[in-house]
Amino acid sequence: MYAAGLRDAVAAAVDYGLDGIEKGGDLPAAIPPEAVLQARRAARGGIRLDTVLRRYAAGNKALEGFIVMAAEGMPSSVLGQILSDQGPRLDRLMVLVSAAYRAELERTRRSSAQKRADQVAHLLKSSSLVGPADLGYDFDLWHVGMIVVGDRAERTARAIGERCGQRSLPVVQDQDITWIWIGSTQQPVFAKLERYLTESTPAQISIAIGEPRRGLEGWRQTHHEAQVALQVMLCRPQRVTRCRDVILISAVMRDQSLAMSLIETYLAPLDGRGDSGQVLRRTLREYFNADQNAVSAAAALGVARHTVERRLRSVEERLGQTLDTCGPQMQVALGAEELVAFGQTQHVSRP
Repeated sequence: MYAAGLRDAVAAAVDYGLDGIEKGGDLPAAIPPEAVLQARRAARGGIRLDTVLRRYAAGNKALEGFIVMAAEGMPSSVLGQILSDQGPRLDRLMVLVSAAYRAELERTRRSSAQKRADQVAHLLKSSSLVGPADLGYDFDLWHVGMIVVGDRAERTARAIGERCGQRSLPVVQDQDITWIWIGSTQQPVFAKLERYLTESTPAQISIAIGEPRRGLEGWRQTHHEAQVALQVMLCRPQRVTRCRDVILISAVMRDQSLAMSLIETYLAPLDGRGDSGQVLRRTLREYFNADQNAVSAAAALGVARHTVERRLRSVEERLGQTLDTCGPQMQVALGAEELVAFGQTQHVSRP
């Protein structure tokens, strides 16, 4: 198609130049439609823009040679003016051809990206046991699904794919969100992956991550897990949010009445007399973050170990049960309260 249209585009460009000779230095409002059409064909056909422009430059040289030959006997001042007028016309032609080329390239890229996004969305919902070959991804591998959020999300996702997996499948959702799967023949070492994501991705980027899963069903599952992590990440922004770390709180937050029941049962009793409820909450968070080690929690809080132990006993007295028997519920309640508070803050701050 491109080769077939080349002759028409060249002929139209020559007419464009000759028209300029007839009209003097006046520039037309538009370039020949054949040139625009050919620029779009070149973009779709993978022909480089510099190749397209070199052909127009070569055509202009040939036209100048024809003008010089045809102008034999003409005053040199007239010939010089004609050749001088050709320069701006060529510049305008190249500028508008370049714009048409780039616009078509972007349209084609978006069309291709949308087709890929549609294919992936269909595959996620289907029960097919075989992934489409034209996505260029091996669905029999181990997969880790991620959702990259933030400025230049697509660029970051592609960098992650190049660095972390033998194969990758990025799918752009919008300007600030890109899904990506990275695939490898061996089960990924999650600690290494998480360290890379934390240390190497831009500060404005947040990443929700599913668990390593295998095969096409695993490809679907790890993406669903990344979606679960995303729901928490949107309420509690941080660089990396892993599904495994938030799966319980995510499940609870889907039922607001259940979340409020947890808060009322395990946190409301901490308010009131003695140590403030906020002090006890902060102590509990550091205690759980330290794998229930009072010495480490004390160091993080900057207090003595016996102070932490006293606060924990106060918590148990107010609850009427030991932390050994309700630790998991307490951790989920702390997370639920934090997310509820964040949601209320966001609601109040909206215009």
